[in-house]
Amino acid sequence: MFETETTNVVPFKPRAKAAHHPKTILERVYAAGSLAVGADDVATRMAATMLQRLGFLVIEEISADGTPRLLKNGEMRQAMDRPWRLSKPAFSGEAGTPDGEGAFRA
Repeated sequence: MFETETTNVVPFKPRAKAAHHPKTILERVYAAGSLAVGADDVATRMAATMLQRLGFLVIEEISADGTPRLLKNGEMRQAMDRPWRLSKPAFSGEAGTPDGEGAFRA
């Protein structure tokens, strides 16, 4: 009457871990001025996209020849195959100037 075999079990693939925790993005960027993000670090990119929409970060796409191009809010999906540079916005002074002076671990 009772079946002992379960045939509807689907194994899930484990997610790849991020290079660093997305919660520390603001601390790392503000202490160093800018942070390079690889093309495969999806968790950091998603968190950075939300922070950029709130105005806390500036995201630049790094092209094949090394020149940065400023990304606007709607251009994130088209730039997922290239590395990014996250920078501190220009609240005072120049964009990318560090604020921390070594206060946070980078």
